[in-house]
Amino acid sequence: MISIEPSDGIVGATVNGVDLAKPLKRRVIGAILTALGRYSVLRFPNQDLNPVAQKNFAARFGKIKSSAKHRVPDVPEVCLLSNIVEDGESIGYVDAGMMWHKDMTSDAVPGFTTILHAIKVPRRAGLALGDTQFVNAQAATDDLPDDIKLQLKDAIGIHSSEKYNARVRDAGSKRPSFENLPVQNPPIPHRLLIIHPVTGREILYCDPGHIVRLEGLPAGVDPDEMMKFLVAHQLQPKYHYSYSWTEGDVVMWDNLGSLHRGTLDYELDELRLMRRSLVRGDKVFNPGFIKSTLKTVETVA
Repeated sequence: MISIEPSDGIVGATVNGVDLAKPLKRRVIGAILTALGRYSVLRFPNQDLNPVAQKNFAARFGKIKSSAKHRVPDVPEVCLLSNIVEDGESIGYVDAGMMWHKDMTSDAVPGFTTILHAIKVPRRAGLALGDTQFVNAQAATDDLPDDIKLQLKDAIGIHSSEKYNARVRDAGSKRPSFENLPVQNPPIPHRLLIIHPVTGREILYCDPGHIVRLEGLPAGVDPDEMMKFLVAHQLQPKYHYSYSWTEGDVVMWDNLGSLHRGTLDYELDELRLMRRSLVRGDKVFNPGFIKSTLKTVETVA
């Protein structure tokens, strides 16, 4: 039977008793969805997923965003994050996620979950490198002063993938794909306070990597100062959690309830290989899907 063990950090839980390579019953998907809303980051240890099985699992939660580059052959819904070089070129995205961000904020509907499967984890002196760091956006929202929440009532953040690309280039990204990128999407507005479709709780949807400006604030409230406050507030160390990878881990995280970034503490000869799937928000923001899925939830230990 599926069991869920919370981590000792501010986010995260380990899910046991599930083989993601096999078709899962709807009640198990419901239990995973409930846990993801509650804990934001879920670890499934000791998984052996081929790309097709990963795609099939991810598709249970929504449409998968195909990668423009570094796709797994014949499975565009799965891409590679890697520093491995073959024939003079990296086989995957080399330094993905080096800035704090949420995935798929430039979609018209906020992106839901990212699923990452660890195939090869870099190590030095026996210690794993390349941790993924998370911020608990739900806890940060709960701690916002009431007057700030009131000022954010009608506020909107304008999200741009081009801003994130520029920031990553400025930070020293070594990815050729970030050079001279064409405009991918027009800026997309999202409310700064949204209702999480799984938990029903109010949550701050503030991405320091993608937001170019704030709109809809009350007269007299400076948008730039508000953005600085919100970023500093949610990036306080008390909301941080660092996840250390092991080969065979599958980790899925909730982009609504968290921020994340990669830790680039490994060298090119310390090899890393991850398979990634990005799941859009089409299903999770569909009340019919949420109602029908959550009512089947399997009791978890």
